[in-house]
Amino acid sequence: MTTKSRPTRFPVGVVVAAAIALTFMIIWSAVHWSQMAPTIVTREAGGNHGASIVSRGFSAAAMPGTLALTSSLLTISPWVHQKFSSLTGIPLPRYDRSAARVLTAVQAGLSLVMCTAHVFIVDLHTAAGIPAVKLMAMSLGALFVLLGVYFPIAQTDVETNNAWIEAFVVAQRSLSRSVGIALAGVGLATIAVAATSPWRALAIGCSGMVAISVVFLVICLVKANRLHGLKHRHP
Repeated sequence: MTTKSRPTRFPVGVVVAAAIALTFMIIWSAVHWSQMAPTIVTREAGGNHGASIVSRGFSAAAMPGTLALTSSLLTISPWVHQKFSSLTGIPLPRYDRSAARVLTAVQAGLSLVMCTAHVFIVDLHTAAGIPAVKLMAMSLGALFVLLGVYFPIAQTDVETNNAWIEAFVVAQRSLSRSVGIALAGVGLATIAVAATSPWRALAIGCSGMVAISVVFLVICLVKANRLHGLKHRHP
């Protein structure tokens, strides 16, 4: 494969998803501002430390600030990705239309999780009794479902003359559909269990995500080594 210079696609979907989420957070804070306690104590004084007090201004800005940071990093990631590859000579997947869709799905899922976290943080000040853990588990499940749907279309296309990397790309493509189904399955299971046991649902989602990632990486490495060995034995 030969490396060619291509214009980097601006991740419009990332910006749109972040803007919608940020608007929701601002409106939610504004609507509940008068009901929010000026400060809350997150840790009582004791031992060598004093009480940990959080103001409502900090709480209202925590998730919007985190969202702004993560969306900014995702927005510039295509240019950082391209620059790093050109400076180091390390072959990396091209940022194309399918990569843009996956990046948008990731931002949409993260935005949903952060909006839920924002609702939970505001509820700490209002004590309205919103089932925040259940909502958090469900939003995490929705993120996994989104990743499962979009993972198979993230077809890695690496321009390199390295035979082992090409073998790894082939291995990754052969597993992408199975991994997508597994991710979506974990997400649906997380959402279903969250209705009755939110903490168990969070455990299922997080442990399932870790397990899928580890198994996927191990199988890709094994298949890549086998394909690479076969290519060298039968050039």
